This record gives sequence, C-alpha cells and structure tokens, in this order.
Amino acid sequence: MEIDEIVRDIFGSDILLESTDRKSGNESEKSSRVAHSLDLTNRYIESALLKDAPEKNVEDKRIGRIGPNVVRFDITSRLGLFSISPDKLTLNGRSNFSTMRANTAVYQGKWMYEVQLGTKGLMQIGWSTVNCTFTQESGVGDTINSYAYDGNRVRKWNAATFTYGEPWHTGDIIGCALDLDNGNVDFYRNGRCLGRAFENISMGAGFAYFPTVSLALKEGLTANFGSTPMHYPLEGYEPLQAIPKQEIHQAVLLFKWFLKITEQIDTRQNMNKESDISKEIIHKEKLHNEDMNVQTYLMCLSNCVLKHIGPLVSMPYVTEYIVVPFIRHLSKPETSLLSTCLDLLWTFLEEHELRICLETIVVFLLSAFRHVSYLVEYSDQCKNLLLLTKLCQHVSTRQYLLQHLLFDQVRLPNFLNVKPPDKKGLIDIVSNVWWETDPVDLTVEANKKSYLEACQQIKTTISELETLQVQFLIILLDNSDGNEKRPTSRTIFLRKFKRFVPIASSNPAPITLCCIYRLLIAFKILWDAEVGTSPVYVPPRVFYDGSIDYSRIERLGGLVSHLNKMHRGELIQLLGSEHQTIVTMDQTQDTSHSYRMALVRVNNMNSLDQGRSIILDTTSLPMNTADPTTSLLELLDSIILFYHLVAKKPLAKAALLRNSMLEYISANQNIKIRLEEVKQKEKLESVSIEQELLRSINVFNAKLIEQGRHMAWIRAAVYSKEKQSQLAWLLKVITLTLTNASLEGNMFSFVPDFYIEALADLCVGLRNHMHPTARIEQIPDYQQMFLNTAKFLCDHFMDSRIVNVDSKSTLLLTLAGFVFNPLTLEAMESVPEESRIKLVTNLLKSYENRAWAESNWILVRFWQGNGFAFRYERSPHLLKRVGPKSYQQESISQPRKPCPSIVYQGHVRDVLLKNLQDTTALLNSLLNLLNWTFSEFIGMVQEIHNVSSRPERVFIESRQLKICATCFDLTISLLRVLEMIITVIPDIFNNSPQSFSENLLFRLCQLLCQILNRISSQTSCFQHVVLLEIPDLESVDHYPILAAVTGILLALLNDDMINSKSKPIAEVPRITQTLLIEPSFQMSTLYFLLGDLKVEDKQGRNIKRFSFSNYKNDVTEEEIEKVKGMIEYLDECRAILPNSKISSDNGDICTICYAQPIAVTFKPCNHQTCRICIDRHLLNSRSCFFCKVTIEKVIDLSSNVLHDFSNEITSSK
Repeated sequence: MEIDEIVRDIFGSDILLESTDRKSGNESEKSSRVAHSLDLTNRYIESALLKDAPEKNVEDKRIGRIGPNVVRFDITSRLGLFSISPDKLTLNGRSNFSTMRANTAVYQGKWMYEVQLGTKGLMQIGWSTVNCTFTQESGVGDTINSYAYDGNRVRKWNAATFTYGEPWHTGDIIGCALDLDNGNVDFYRNGRCLGRAFENISMGAGFAYFPTVSLALKEGLTANFGSTPMHYPLEGYEPLQAIPKQEIHQAVLLFKWFLKITEQIDTRQNMNKESDISKEIIHKEKLHNEDMNVQTYLMCLSNCVLKHIGPLVSMPYVTEYIVVPFIRHLSKPETSLLSTCLDLLWTFLEEHELRICLETIVVFLLSAFRHVSYLVEYSDQCKNLLLLTKLCQHVSTRQYLLQHLLFDQVRLPNFLNVKPPDKKGLIDIVSNVWWETDPVDLTVEANKKSYLEACQQIKTTISELETLQVQFLIILLDNSDGNEKRPTSRTIFLRKFKRFVPIASSNPAPITLCCIYRLLIAFKILWDAEVGTSPVYVPPRVFYDGSIDYSRIERLGGLVSHLNKMHRGELIQLLGSEHQTIVTMDQTQDTSHSYRMALVRVNNMNSLDQGRSIILDTTSLPMNTADPTTSLLELLDSIILFYHLVAKKPLAKAALLRNSMLEYISANQNIKIRLEEVKQKEKLESVSIEQELLRSINVFNAKLIEQGRHMAWIRAAVYSKEKQSQLAWLLKVITLTLTNASLEGNMFSFVPDFYIEALADLCVGLRNHMHPTARIEQIPDYQQMFLNTAKFLCDHFMDSRIVNVDSKSTLLLTLAGFVFNPLTLEAMESVPEESRIKLVTNLLKSYENRAWAESNWILVRFWQGNGFAFRYERSPHLLKRVGPKSYQQESISQPRKPCPSIVYQGHVRDVLLKNLQDTTALLNSLLNLLNWTFSEFIGMVQEIHNVSSRPERVFIESRQLKICATCFDLTISLLRVLEMIITVIPDIFNNSPQSFSENLLFRLCQLLCQILNRISSQTSCFQHVVLLEIPDLESVDHYPILAAVTGILLALLNDDMINSKSKPIAEVPRITQTLLIEPSFQMSTLYFLLGDLKVEDKQGRNIKRFSFSNYKNDVTEEEIEKVKGMIEYLDECRAILPNSKISSDNGDICTICYAQPIAVTFKPCNHQTCRICIDRHLLNSRSCFFCKVTIEKVIDLSSNVLHDFSNEITSSK
C-alpha cells in the first residue's frame, strides 16, 4: 500500500509528500523514505495547527477585567474555615458561616460564572467589592455593595433581604450574571432565569466586583469561572476566564486526524480477529516497496498526532469541549473504536497528561450525572453512565480509575445514586396525592389508584438506570484482567472499598443507600455466575484464617491478639502449624511488629468510628486472578460493614418523612372532627371559628400534598418491595453466618463485632423504618427469617463467648426490640422451647454485678397488658396534661403498646420454681435495686423541692431532671416485675427457705409501705414537685407508681382474701400479718388510692386529689372493686390483730432497724440484732454489722443454731 495514499486519506489531499514512492533496492533509502514521510507529516501538522489559528491568550487583556489569567478562589480572602480542592474551585464550609472571594474582579461589561451545588443548605452566592467587610455572621449580600442569592431560604440579599427565586437542590447549576453596562444582577437555576435580582447597582470609579460565596457549616459547591465550558452560557456574557480559542482550534484538527488513524487501525485489528486467513493477509500487508507493515506505520502516524494532543488534553476546557464528545462518538455500540483509541492514548501520551485528561472526563461525567432533572426520565444520567462504563471496559483505564479516581471524594457512590426529580418533575408525574386516613377520607381515597400508578411509573423509569449501575459495578469487579505484573480490578476495588467505608461513615449521605442496593445485586449476580452455592453465608473459617484483613476491627471475644493466645491450640488444630496465620502469630514478639502496633494504637485515637483506624493498608496488592469465592466473600463482608457504618443512617432518615406525614395526618383529622362539631352549633362566633379551621385544613393539606409527592419517590426508589427483599436477603445471610460460626465453639469469639451490629440494624430497618410503607408481610418467608434471628438472639443472650461490651449491649437491645413488636414477639414465642427457657433463665439471673435495666424492661414487656391498670401505652395522666408535648427520644423505655406474652410468663414461673436458691438471689437483688432506685428518686425530688421553695430564682439542670425521671421509670419497672412474679407464683414466699422467705416478705412489705407513705402524703415533696409540672418530669405522677404498688398488694393478698370469703377470719394469715405489723404501714395510704383522704386539709393548701376512679378508661370497675375489697379486708384484719408496736426506748429493740425486738446473737463477737436484719444482711455479707468480724454462727436467744458458717470458713482456709 502506498505511503501517500495512507497519509492523504488521513490528513487530506493538500499534504505534500515529495518522492516518497520512488523505487530503490537500497535498504537505507527505504528506511529514509519512511522517515522522510513522517518528517514531512510532522511539518505539515505544525504548519496546519498555526494556520488560521486564533491568537494565544498569553495575557487576558479584555476590557473590564482585573486579575490573573487562571481564575480561582483566593484563599487569602477567606473568612472562616474551608476545605479547598487542589484546583481551588471546590469549597466546603468548616465553620458556622465562611466567606471567600475569587482572585479576579470586573468593573465593565457583562460577565458570568456558574456554581454546581454539592449540598442544598444555607449558602449565599453572588458578587462583592473589595471594600466589603464580612464576619462569621454576615457574608456576601449582607453588606451594602454585595449582592447574593440564597436558594435554601429562597431570598436575595443586599444589606436587606427579599423573597426571590425558587428552592435549589443538590446538583443544581446556579448561574450568576453581572451586567455592568446597565447595572443589573441576575441569577439562573439550571439555565432558567429567576428574574431580575438587582437593578442600578453601584458602578464607576472604585467599584469592581469579585465573585463571592458564603457557606454554612458542611455546605459545599464547585465553581466554574471559565476553566471548562459553561453548562448554560448566556448570550452577550463572557466567562471570567478566557476561552482558550487557539487550543480549541488545534484540538479540532488533531482529533479529526486522530479519528481517521484510529478507524484505520481498528479496521485492521478487527480483520485480524475475524479469521486466520485475514490475520495472515494483514500481517503481511506492507507499504509499497518497504519492509514496514501498514499497522506499524499507522502507529508512527499516531505518535505524530498524539505528541501534539498530549499538552492540549491536560487543559480541562479542551478535554470537556473536544475529548468528551470525541470518545462519546467512538463509544457507539458494536464497535471497538474506543478501545483502540484508549490503547493509543496509553501508548503515546505521558502519564501526567493522560491522568489529567481522565480526571477531567470523570469530573465532567460526575457533574452531569448529579445534575437535577426536571423530568423523571433519566436519559442524561443513562448516557453519561454508559460512557463511563464504556471507558471502564478498557482494562488499563478501568484499573487507573479504580486506583486514583473513582473512590476519591465519594465519586463512585454518586454514580450509583438515583436522584429524585425536581419539584416540578414530581408534580408532573404525581398529579394526585394519596395518604392513608383513619377513618377513611373519601376525597383523599379517590386519588389512591392514580397515586400508586405514579409510584409504579417512577419505579419503572428508574429501573433502566439502576440496571446500568449494576452493569457498571460488575465491570469494575472484573476478576479476569490480572497477570503476573498486575492485580485484577476486583482486587483493587476491594482494597479501595474497604478504605472508603470508614471515611464515608463520617458523612453518610443519602447516595450511600442506593450504593448498598446496587452492590447487593451485583454480588448476587457474580456469586451465581462464579460460585453458585446456596444458601450464601460467610464461612466461620474466614474470621480466623487471615484470608480477609480484619486489622483494626474488634471481635466479639475482644482483642484478636488475646484470642490468638487463648485459642492457639485450637487454631493450630484447625489451620495447621504451617499456616500463615500461625506463623505470623509466632512473630508478634518482634520489635518491629511491636513498633507498628504502637503506631496503630496512637493513630486509633483519631479514628472516625469508635476506635476504628483509617490508616491506609500499605501491603502490596496480590497479583494474578483472585480466588472467586474468597474475593466475593470479602466483597460481601465489606457490604455488611458498609451497611452498618453508612447505609443504615439514610435508611432511617427516610422514615422521618413518613413519621412527620403521620403527625400532619393526625392533626388534620382532629381539625376536621373539630370542624364538624362547630358546624352543629348555631352560635355567632361559630362562623369565624369555622373559617379559621378551614384555613388550617388547607395549610395542612398543602403540606401533606408536598410530603406525599416525596413519599411517592421513597415508596418507589427507597422502600420498594425489591429493595426490601434485598435487605431481607442480607439479614438472612448474616443470621446464617452467625449461627454457623456459633457451632464452631470458641472460634465464634473471632467473629467481627459489626456482624452483630448489622444484624440489629437490619432488624430495625425492616421492622421500624421500611414497615409499614413496605410491609413485612410481603417478604415471602418473613416468619422463618425472624424465627431464625429470634432463635439466635435467645441462644446467645449472655453468651460467655461474647466479651465485647458494645456487642453485648447491641444483642440485648435487639432482643428487646423483638419483644416490643407484636410481629417479632410471635417469632420469639415460636422458637424451640429449649431456646426460650435458656433466654428466660438468663433474664432471671440475679441482677447483681450486671447490666440489669434492659433485662428488666424485657421482663416488663412480657407482663405489660396483664398487670393491674397496666394496659396503657403512655401513662393516662399524660393524656390529661395540657400544654406542649415533650419530644420522646428513641429508647428501650419509651412508651409502647401493650403486648403481653403468656408463653414467656409461663416460662418465668417454671424457671423460678425450678431453682429456689437462684429465685431467692433474684428477689434479693430486685428488692435491693428497688430500694436504691426509689431512694435516689426521692432524694432528687427532695432537692428539687428545696430549690423550688427558695425565694430567689434557681436553675435546675435538665440532666438532673432526666436522671430523676429515669429513676422513677426504673422504680416502676422493678415494681411491675415483682407484680408479675408474685402473680404467676402466688406462693413464692412459701417456697423459699423459711428464714429467707420471711425476710424477703418483710423487706417487700417495708418497701411498699415506704413508697405508699412518700407518694400518698399531701404534704410530701413528691406532691409538691408533681404540682409544679416541670417539663422534664412529665412522667412523674401518682398513677403509674400507685398502680404498680397496688398490683403487687393485690397479688400478694389474693389468696388470703379468697380464703377470708369462704370462712370468717379467726386468725390473720401470715402474709397479711406481715404487712399489718410493718411499723411504717398506714391504712390512710390505701384510702388515698380511691380518693378518700379521711383527714381533710384544714389549711386549704393546693393539693392534688388522686383516685383510680378518675381513670375510667384505664382502670376497670372490676379492678376498682378489687381495691375496695382489699381495703375492707385489711380493715377487718387490723381490727382483730393485737397492737404489737414496740416502744423506741425499749432496751431490747434492734439498734439496726428500731422496729423489731432483739432475737439473735452473732458468734464469736456476741453482737445482737433482730432476726429480720441479720437474715437480710447475710444475703449480701458475712461480716458483723458492728465490728466487721466474720460471722461463724447465728443463734437465737434459746441458743438454737440458726446459721452455721464454720465449715465454709474452714474449707476456704
């Protein structure tokens, strides 16, 4: 083939090639002809690039502009703290309100710049003069000669503020136009003019305007002053940075030639692949009378062109204006032109030139992808993602993007996100809004079909983009492109993703939720294709064999170094003594290793997530193809960690919109009910009230319509059935992983702690956040899923292998969440009886020396709904309270609907009866804690009473009030557990050993009487504080605590009262007698329960009368009758009981309690107390009250041995 034919085909007919086709047999002459043609080609290229080219912008001398050629933010002008990108075009606020100007000013002409919003919060964007002084509170627009637009508050600013424009969103392009010929300032949102913002601005001598932005904390934007083409150029306006016209002219020519070269090379490569015959023809095809083949000559021509292209593509403007359309043209389906082009670029361009070019392309595609769409169609997003996917199909490009770009500044999750449409787009697609109403509102219900169809339309529309995103991920996770010199793309992805997760946890944006969904689908596709086993779970061996890097990750059993030492023998047995993990373990004593660990500990202090370090893993990447199973398991492991640290937060945030909407629906319904009541009245003022109510309904409806449209997006894109099934699948994987790991004995301790955390997060996400928008019942096997999880929770509550404090707490809270929800409680009741008994046994262990509050709340939930007047969700006294409602934080003790479990109540009975010694220890700890919590509560109430009684104004800390309310709640919960125990085992105090039974009964009666005395007294500090109605003490009231105490008394006296009805009372029963002879017992405290004070307050003080009769919706007539019957019974018993009160000056009285006579003597010290005091003391200690000598024996006054500990003391010695 002739040289001139090839060259003219590429460069055109006007290129002159002198004597390149003359014949000669001399080898040197042949070589010189090729070299000569290349030399002439180079000369032609250089002359063509300069011919008719615009003048180069050595210095920007445009009239009306002052400043350097390259326009960027001037960091010397900043006020406040920013994080700034290397190119000084991207800013993020790091203080409350920060301001910065650009380095270029304008004083004449028409100028513009654009910013793309990284967030949608409080920002002011506009122009200011050099004389404007800004502060931490005032920014651009807050001074006389500065002008700004704020789309967050929808206002314009120039010293004063006025309504202007429309709300902006993340990804919006805001254009700022300054007309200094006419004195006008305009702003544009996504190319649409928002109207004239300012007119007749100050101009003339001394007035030059700088682009200026002010950002609130964590707000961000990227400015374009002309370094790249404007997204929405305005006719007549110039960018602040001059357009590189000469470079564009040259790039147009060069890429026209490069396209022709690429096409010719690609054609020959494709023919080369088609058949062996073609391959041979192409291989032998040479230049006419030359030894060089055509393919090699074309490569030489490529070099001639690309050496000029290299410097040009390092300019972002040229790359975006020329290169992006060029590669888009090459990326047409069914062609390999783009791959050939990239091969040539990687071959002939300098690395720094190609790096800048690729970065500019990715930044442009990201900017275009994040741009807000007015329509629900995502054609632009699909087009840009498809181009990025095409680029990533090229191995070298893909690996470079993974190594250096895609995980930088959270870019990859942005490409996996699906942004909701603009407000206008949502209005277009969701024309009719529906929400659930109870009772059904027919006007709203009429929109249901249309609304759900709109939700389905949104889901269908975004499905194409979601499919492309999954395909993009699968390409990035390619595992076939590794060799001896480079790792696979999957290996790079896994390393980068693991580093990215803790960084993303510091700022979990909504985009991360889409990321987790795409990752899960991509994983399942790859697993089915490469591994194919089912069900999917992470094998327990992975957690201790070192195949996945878990450095700086805490384990369930504690520190991994401690676990390695403790279970070294088992590890050797499982892995073998030659395994790398064992070898590494043996080297941990090396000085170098100790030094590295010290560095890790120091750096952990600055970690982003509860001690997790973000130190980069400096180990080299493994070369060649990664093991498919191991690599995919590592991906799954990272996905689980990613959900726990990052994705769960936006999932929970989406539920806030639904909860807010429910509040508006409830308020709207109440107003409509009120409106109907007003319409039935015929008073004159009813008309004005009716008008006001109608106005309120319209306001609520407008808000509900706006929220309903956003909720349609959440239904379709976030809480859809498909997304729910993905999270349900992940929950099954984690549950199966943990269950299998538990079967490995001590190796269960090596499981990373985030598996338990993710299990809890997924349970909450499916049960509380997605449900009821995506109902749990639509998961095909949801009952089995929750049953498996419930069984794991029951089996591993208080598991000795779980040492990590956070994991133990998480497990307990997750268990509580299952008990608190009817759907999951059903699963708890369906687990095997052995697991249920194991759970209850652990719950009923003595409360001493362990976290008991959460366990106690779980027991309360088993009982709530069956106790005396204990059917409420929130205490009835709160429903009667007038005033603002306090915010209820998410906690284990927050109000919940009653959901008693007869199954678990039965297990409580069986477990307590099975081991009386443990039962005694439990009751002892319950009474000790009840005494402590109520004493702490009353002590704090007394302090509040004293402070409020002072004449001067005193501030009480909110923290102190919350502690006081918490002690009150804990007291009630302990009382309710006692009520359950006494109810399910009526003869509990007859089953324990006699002495301890009497002691526990006496202490219980003593505590109940003390509580009644403190609560029922009309002059007590409790009564005073309740009447103050302090905001943080709303839960403190008579009803909840008196109902709990009454429930215990009724359960305690139930058998005695039943027996008294069958025959006359001749002798007071033991339990009743113990209550009545308690020195602090007063019948007046029981009269108080029904509002009968007996003694009237003669001073007429402000008192709050209490009676269960006032709570007709919460206390049944039957319960009232029970209380009346108990009071009558006790009055009758009291009448026949002899007076046994002891004088306080009696020398034989116990000096510990001053309530009972001395009855026992301690040996060897011979000190004496009453029987009750020593029995109670011996439950906790063996030392004498008075001298602290170890007690060996306790004898009564008749020298009978009651307790003998001499044998125990001897054996201990």
